[in-house]
Amino acid sequence: MLRDLAPALDLLDLAVVASEGLASDADRAAAATLADAARRRREYLSGVIVVAIAGGTGSGKSSLLNAFAGKEIASTSALRPHTDKPLAWVPTGDGAISAMVEALDIDNVVEHEDAVSLALVDLPDLDSVSHDHRSLVEAILPLVDAVIWVFDPVKYHDPSIHREFLSEMTEYEPVFIFALNKIDRLDEAEVEAVEAHLGGILTLDGFHDPEVLAIAAAPTDGEPIGITALETSFERRLVAKRADRVKLVADIRRAGRRLAADANVWMGTPDDAHEAIRSATGDDEQLSEVLDRLKIEGPLRAEIESSSGETDPVDLWLRRRAELAATVAALGVMCAEIANDRTGGET
Repeated sequence: MLRDLAPALDLLDLAVVASEGLASDADRAAAATLADAARRRREYLSGVIVVAIAGGTGSGKSSLLNAFAGKEIASTSALRPHTDKPLAWVPTGDGAISAMVEALDIDNVVEHEDAVSLALVDLPDLDSVSHDHRSLVEAILPLVDAVIWVFDPVKYHDPSIHREFLSEMTEYEPVFIFALNKIDRLDEAEVEAVEAHLGGILTLDGFHDPEVLAIAAAPTDGEPIGITALETSFERRLVAKRADRVKLVADIRRAGRRLAADANVWMGTPDDAHEAIRSATGDDEQLSEVLDRLKIEGPLRAEIESSSGETDPVDLWLRRRAELAATVAALGVMCAEIANDRTGGET
């Protein structure tokens, strides 16, 4: 799995703090806004594809999770409703995914060490009368990379599902995948007819180009059907997510470098630069020449020039400048490691 972005965002936070009085307010605010936005988009913090499995009672959500896992993770039952509590099947050791699960108050968590970069959340039956179930589904939608909405051939046109929920969720169309489950119980013509009818209903719900895949998560005979098509859809999302991460990493690195550039931390060695400034302190003309030569402008220059010949304030600002340089350098190393992590890494 790809590296977690949280350590890079932590370093950017430190750079924002270290740059107080050294960098422009506009650049500090932009860096802080970038870090905050990235954290609120939790899916960016992990290289894992996070998929929620949603649907009504008896649609086969738990069977689908088991089909992906290749073994029984979620229990299935003929009793309805059955899925009362959410279940998360997540990669071992992924801090970002663990934080998301904790924030959603999901207690039933099963970890896996499979090679697939996949986390699944089996949500409660949506047509349950429980308000908590509906609230959880609504809370998780902005946080996941994909939602598989599972229908069965009998209740796929249930008005309560379409009218009361799906028609209100069309803004999330890019993350929705609609799965017509239990197709092993239909013949080929029936599958085509139901698939077309479901697509038409979803269009009436407000989805412009609904993706409907025919599957059988737990057929009476043989292996699950259609799982490969779902995995292919996940892979497309993973490719897109990695592209987004590359851009985000570049933005994080650029934000740190702008803070450093405001204080011009790249000119000369700290000792050489600091000694030259210390020596000129108290002589306004000489100090101005040194600052010009070192190309120190902005807030840092104003603080040094207002020191009134005292070396202690100058030493303080120059130490803070060195701390900012070290923080931004560490941020650059971290971003480079993340950007070069093509095949996997520790989270």
